Amino acid sequence: MAQGTRDLLAGSAAAALKHFEHALSLGAATADAYYNKGVCEYSLGQTDVAISSWEKSLTLDDSRADVHANIGNAYFLNKRDTESALSHMKQAAELAPEDAEIQFNLGCLYEAADKDLKAAIGAYDRAAQLGLEKAKTHLRNAMAKQMKRQL
Repeated sequence: MAQGTRDLLAGSAAAALKHFEHALSLGAATADAYYNKGVCEYSLGQTDVAISSWEKSLTLDDSRADVHANIGNAYFLNKRDTESALSHMKQAAELAPEDAEIQFNLGCLYEAADKDLKAAIGAYDRAAQLGLEKAKTHLRNAMAKQMKRQL
């Protein structure tokens, strides 16, 4: 596990993946091992396999906001499955309400889904309050979009 982490931090996802797979084959089936395996797989363009690894991580520890956020991003960015993406990002936001990036990503998903602009504004506002500068621009734009729709 330690060597896999070092390889991952050094930018070598392929080498890291081999170490995480080896650790799992030795019985180190931990939420962290599956999470890191998923990060490597996703970095290597293996989206479906990565989602599967992250889901295994959640079966061992369903309180991981980072895992839900990764799955949400993968569903949206790679599979264009907004409903699954929103489901996971909402869970991530509930688990980590002080994480500005998660709040921002939730706002982006709401806005991209064009379902609930009010919820997007709320998420952007929360991210901005938590200090994420880029959220302020998105907040202003979403508010302008909402005002335009009301006209």
